[in-house]
Amino acid sequence: MKKLPLLFLFLALVISAQAQPGGPPRESPSDYFNDFTDFTQDESYNADSALYYTRKLASNERFSFLLNELIHNSFAQAFIQYIETDPERAERAIRYKQLLAMMAVDTNARLRETVDPVLLWTKAQEKPDDTAFLIDITNTFLDEYQTSKRNYGYHMDRYGLMIYQFIYGKEEIKPLATKLFDVITENLKNSQITATDSSSRDELDRRAYYRYLYAYINHLEANVTSDATKKELLLKKAFDYSPDLIDLNHQSAYFYDMIFVNSGAGKNSFQDNYLDHLTHHTKDKNRVTSTLLEMALANPEYKERLQEYYEENHPGAKDFAAYWRKAVNGSAKIAPPISLALLDKEVFSSKKMAGKWILIDFWGTWCAPCRKEHPDLQKFYDETVAQNRDKISLLTIACKDTQPKVLAYMAEKNFTFPVAMSDNKIQETYSVQGYPTKVLITPEGKYIVVPFNVDWIGFVKKYSDL
Repeated sequence: MKKLPLLFLFLALVISAQAQPGGPPRESPSDYFNDFTDFTQDESYNADSALYYTRKLASNERFSFLLNELIHNSFAQAFIQYIETDPERAERAIRYKQLLAMMAVDTNARLRETVDPVLLWTKAQEKPDDTAFLIDITNTFLDEYQTSKRNYGYHMDRYGLMIYQFIYGKEEIKPLATKLFDVITENLKNSQITATDSSSRDELDRRAYYRYLYAYINHLEANVTSDATKKELLLKKAFDYSPDLIDLNHQSAYFYDMIFVNSGAGKNSFQDNYLDHLTHHTKDKNRVTSTLLEMALANPEYKERLQEYYEENHPGAKDFAAYWRKAVNGSAKIAPPISLALLDKEVFSSKKMAGKWILIDFWGTWCAPCRKEHPDLQKFYDETVAQNRDKISLLTIACKDTQPKVLAYMAEKNFTFPVAMSDNKIQETYSVQGYPTKVLITPEGKYIVVPFNVDWIGFVKKYSDL
């Protein structure tokens, strides 16, 4: 069965069933989610049973997050239209549409509301050449989009953009397509969120979601406009709102929207498009350099290209290493001091490490993703840190844990990287919102958060010139 990656989904659904003392196991929301998934597999498909478990999730408002994840990020994948022929997928989509129709008329209002945007999108797919039908579907969607308060959790922007993709090329309904596009654009523009040191995880998730889709919609318009000046402005806006370092740590908030609006492909950034435009249409070398720099700060895979362009087009300027370091510090935050006792009782002080890069890793023995990457962390410590002790130091901080558990874990795995127990304040000081979290402190005492789910070793090495 061909399925899109569900990494972020499963990371978000770490909810386990707990047994009642002296009684049978109690069903949890995650059980309903998993049971639905089981009954929608090809070999065990049962629409009535699947419907039963969506009703269970829809029966309690506290389960709305899981219901939305189930419908919009898992179930709806079956309706993405791929270019290649896939008979197995087509058969599954037929079954799922029957199940979708059952949900759409269910007696549970929350379930009906949750599946409604999916239903409108799939109906638009069914009759792409029926102009009157598409007008009716689009007007229905617009009415719900403009009056409903369900937008963010129900991914209404996503479905509106996909309906738009069906109708924008049809001359007879072009005014309606333009209206749909403009309404979504205005909503995305007005929904932008400014990140602050006190921003909650939910706020930063929303920020990442709205920024990505705003970047996408500007990219989409840039591809169809014939006005050269307007095209450049739109590409620049798509560049500016493409995921930054903050968004990359909240990629789960827009990951599936990225997949859906790109018809199953993952286009994480639109910055390349603006860079390509600049290299072909401007002679302003400073502008190209600053564009490349911004790209490299978010994704240091571009650093080598930046260095080549910088050294070729700015002869006589200060050396690239100094230019890079200044840019990193200019975009980073001041690092609060860290002073913690290591397991061997030696005190780690970030102030005493001034002049070196410091990689801080927040983890716990209870954290499966943390444990999974520890062999790589040990290798990084043995090779990169050991060979560059004058340039970089490593500290890992065990959070929400006990020293006996940490000592036993380190001994069992034969890990020797340095560990300090959290003082239960340091993770709040650095606004840690998930585990593992890695923070890279510059020699000048600034810090950035290393994006989650990237090649963190490559990221750190490129950032710190190792």
